[in-house]
Amino acid sequence: MGDKSCILVLGLDELASAVARRLLLAGYAVAMHAPAPPAILRRSMSFSDAWYDGAAVLEDVEARRADSDAEFLQALRSALTIPILTQRSIEAISRWPWDVVIDARPDPDAATRARIPAEMTIVLGPGAIAGDDCDIVIEIGGNDPGAVIRSASASHAAPAMPETLVHAPCTGLFLGVAAIGDLVSAGQVVGYVGSMPVEVPLFGRLRGLQRSGLHLPRGAPVAAITTDRRASVDAIDRTHQLIARSIAFVIDREQQGDAIDAWDSKLGFRKFL
Repeated sequence: MGDKSCILVLGLDELASAVARRLLLAGYAVAMHAPAPPAILRRSMSFSDAWYDGAAVLEDVEARRADSDAEFLQALRSALTIPILTQRSIEAISRWPWDVVIDARPDPDAATRARIPAEMTIVLGPGAIAGDDCDIVIEIGGNDPGAVIRSASASHAAPAMPETLVHAPCTGLFLGVAAIGDLVSAGQVVGYVGSMPVEVPLFGRLRGLQRSGLHLPRGAPVAAITTDRRASVDAIDRTHQLIARSIAFVIDREQQGDAIDAWDSKLGFRKFL
């Protein structure tokens, strides 16, 4: 990839997508990895639909599923799109010389991450200890999302979105009859799990909806409704923007030889080592 660092982002949800998008725009060669079909509610706020549809756009940046080595290399070299790798075998991913691996999965798996060699490993949120399981942990919740941790674990999980979740009334195949962004009223049916209707409990806007065709267990989240008319349904969340900015800054300074000891997402770096 010439002089561009190659970065692999594990995960495909809103946070992973925000990070990958920011790094691509910062000039890095970026890929994402999701070995299983993602069940993500806020699909318009992520690249997750690319796993199924082949491509997805988030704030004018495109991600495309790479079904072959040629597609992967072309996307990585062009820096015009983000290739999404779907191989279940992590060994296929580990053959590429990654400079940075970022584990943005909600439930990071240390064994999987350890099998992907990289000069720098970063884990977002709880589930890893910096200096032991990885090089850097990034705080994703609390009062300082984006804080850099070098010798401990993250203290906070991702904060819950200010929205109402609707859950599957039974186990079965989901069929949606609404679309993300729709205005919905209390009692309106937005889909079916098997033959059971999924009704929303209040007036609002659909911020998230599972894809049709997914087999959902009883109690799984099906829809997310926001009552805030100003809330975006197809853009990056403010907190995710802060975290992505912090990560881009950390990688840049690390590669320049200025290791960041701490980071304040609002004020910028606190000091360097």
